[in-house]
Amino acid sequence: MVSRSKLLGITPLMLVVMLSIVGVAYSHWMDSITIEATVNMGSLTLAFDSYEPPACLEYHEVDGELFPGECEGKDVGKCEAWYEDSVTDDHTGKSGYKTLVINITNAYPQYIVHVVFVVHNIGTIPIDLAGFNITGEKRKGDKKICDLLWDGSGLWEDLNKNGVIDTGDKEVINLSITDNMPFQLDPCNKNKMEIDFEFKQEAEECHTYIIVVTIYGVQWNKSLEV
Repeated sequence: MVSRSKLLGITPLMLVVMLSIVGVAYSHWMDSITIEATVNMGSLTLAFDSYEPPACLEYHEVDGELFPGECEGKDVGKCEAWYEDSVTDDHTGKSGYKTLVINITNAYPQYIVHVVFVVHNIGTIPIDLAGFNITGEKRKGDKKICDLLWDGSGLWEDLNKNGVIDTGDKEVINLSITDNMPFQLDPCNKNKMEIDFEFKQEAEECHTYIIVVTIYGVQWNKSLEV
């Protein structure tokens, strides 16, 4: 039998070795819990309103004042507007359109077109309509002649094709879009907007002007530079 005095003389290191030999080991209990989160994302969907089609109206100017229709009651030019590219929000089930098409034919100097349309937030997240951009091009048949540049109030033919409005370029269309941005659209809300086209003397006969207006929207708690 090992005496008590001898056990007391065993060093701590030897005690650990002896315990490991006889199958004794230090251990501890472990456990864990898990957090499982489910996140259902909202949707940001800006569309042209499917319930109110766009309206395309003609005007003429006399002494700085606008009157409905063409001058002297003539029916020369023609304007049509419609929506294309339908879209449906997966969360709300509401539908709308992504593209507004404006078709103006047989335009002439001082022909004025006024287009009214409605933008609709069909998603679940508030949208800030932060701004817009206008681009375009001039064509002769299928041939592109030049780009159109927008200066905030009018469209210019980029005749020297350098991407900026400068000497040698000419303004062909006065174009303006509702300038009350930014404004906020809550889900299911709508807002009426307007575009005006006035064709100038410099607009060339027998050519086609293609104009693209892009409206920018962003979630309400962010800002967007346009």
